[in-house]
Amino acid sequence: MTRVLMGDFSALHRLGLQDILRSDGIELVEAADADVVDRLVEALPDVIVLDLDQHHVLDLVYRIVYQFPSVKVVACSSAQPLMRIFPPLHYGESYTTDLDPALLASAVQK
Repeated sequence: MTRVLMGDFSALHRLGLQDILRSDGIELVEAADADVVDRLVEALPDVIVLDLDQHHVLDLVYRIVYQFPSVKVVACSSAQPLMRIFPPLHYGESYTTDLDPALLASAVQK
């Protein structure tokens, strides 16, 4: 089972992402206003989904990929239909693709 930690999103964006990700083999874990890195240490997720539109998200991503290199990070935009994927063990290298429900579900699967 893939564990996914959801970062801080607006309520509507969160509901949409939860709806997409609640499929077989994905367990959602909420950050619930906690520091994402602290919650990461507690929850031990395989993937973290963050809001690409937040101004500090790239700093957070780089902190995560260097401190926890085996964790995949997927940053989704609510302003544009795109997501940026930081694969595990790539130390900040990423690629950008369309934010499509099937692609998102595929990106978070192990």
